[in-house]
Amino acid sequence: MENATNASTTVTSNIIRGSSPSHYLWEVEYILIPLLLLLGGFGNSLTIIVMRSATFRRLPVSKLLMAMSLSDVVLNLMLPLNKSFVHHMIGIDVRALSSGGCKLFFWINRLAKTTSSWLVVLITVERFIAVWLPMRAKFINTDRNVCVALILLYGMLAVFFGYWCSWADRVIDNICIMNSRPPGFEHLSEIFLLGGLLLYSFIPSIILLIFNGLIIYKLATRRKRIAPESNTTNSTSISAQPRSVRNTHTAPNSKTTVMLISVAMSFVVLVTPNAVANIVSFVRKEAMLETTDPVTASLREAAQILEQLSHSVNFILYVLCNKRFRDGVITMFKINKTHPNNHN
Repeated sequence: MENATNASTTVTSNIIRGSSPSHYLWEVEYILIPLLLLLGGFGNSLTIIVMRSATFRRLPVSKLLMAMSLSDVVLNLMLPLNKSFVHHMIGIDVRALSSGGCKLFFWINRLAKTTSSWLVVLITVERFIAVWLPMRAKFINTDRNVCVALILLYGMLAVFFGYWCSWADRVIDNICIMNSRPPGFEHLSEIFLLGGLLLYSFIPSIILLIFNGLIIYKLATRRKRIAPESNTTNSTSISAQPRSVRNTHTAPNSKTTVMLISVAMSFVVLVTPNAVANIVSFVRKEAMLETTDPVTASLREAAQILEQLSHSVNFILYVLCNKRFRDGVITMFKINKTHPNNHN
């Protein structure tokens, strides 16, 4: 491990000079990471503000979206500090200024990452209940239950990662090493690394695929059932109903559901590669963030770009898929809306 960390500066210089296969990824990151940092910080901050508005604050899911946006803001701010080219530019690994600072950095990093993952799961479960159990949803998806879920989520993960960071993360040769496998903790390090990856990516991804599949199935069968019924219903009585009422019967919250499904699927697509990269470095007995192997380094850089995308693009998905959210953003900037009463 020490040899790997001592060689990291040399490898960084070689990559910057273009002697590594990951050279092109580094050039992309010089431009992309600052842009994603601005997009993620701005977008997630706006999401928090919009979710606190009168239109959204009474919705239980708004608390979940605010918590996820907060975790994503933290991750966007922290990710550049994990980049070797940033260490090379400023001449120091700021995470390694103290042993306590190193442990605190990765405790916050792990906590923000994993809570963001599980908040996507909680949002999907909320949608699942709304779609499959519409008559019971208002009794299950309550503010109280959401607050209890958030307290349990943050509390359990904070304890788990606090214990892990207390012995696993160390400063070695002025570099903050994540999961450094200290003497006597080698086997425990492997267990916690695999457990962390399961909690961060693999288990949430499986849950998301199953629940979103069930949501899509339910919406599809409901649409097939409504279509023939509408054809046999007296057209005069239907036309007498207000359009908003007919829309409520045929597609309740459908656009909101599509928006949240898109968020869940983007998580699966964009976060899984980083978990796979960690598995590859684990099998090769390498430190993920300090590896000197060009292949693993290239995989790491590509995976981290996708990971930062996953924590930066949710705001765009909200704007594209949900008119009520768009109206909330427009209201913030005091722009007159053409159809203020046309909500999803």
